[in-house]
Amino acid sequence: MQYNKMKIWRVENSDGQGCYRKFGIKFLDRLVNRHDRTCLKHPIPFNDIGIERGQETFEICGFIDKDQALNWFSKYELKKLAGIGFYLKEIEVAEITAIGEKQVLAIR
Repeated sequence: MQYNKMKIWRVENSDGQGCYRKFGIKFLDRLVNRHDRTCLKHPIPFNDIGIERGQETFEICGFIDKDQALNWFSKYELKKLAGIGFYLKEIEVAEITAIGEKQVLAIR
């Protein structure tokens, strides 16, 4: 039996950490702070249609395809992120646990 790993797109550093953490870097803090209950472009998973629940501690956020990622991040943001070690890349995951209109949740 052949096992095919699933893939998602994600912005992360070389340690596999996503950019939505408090690193004490002003630009990253602004990305984190743009999420609120009313944000339609960058909803928290609970407010993303198709997910509509909180993110579990063992889950990571990402995107179902590159287009979904590019709808979330601007080219300017991706350039700034790359300058501090965070890159948009396709990664393998063990399971995609939820698919929303704007993002996905997965288990690495």
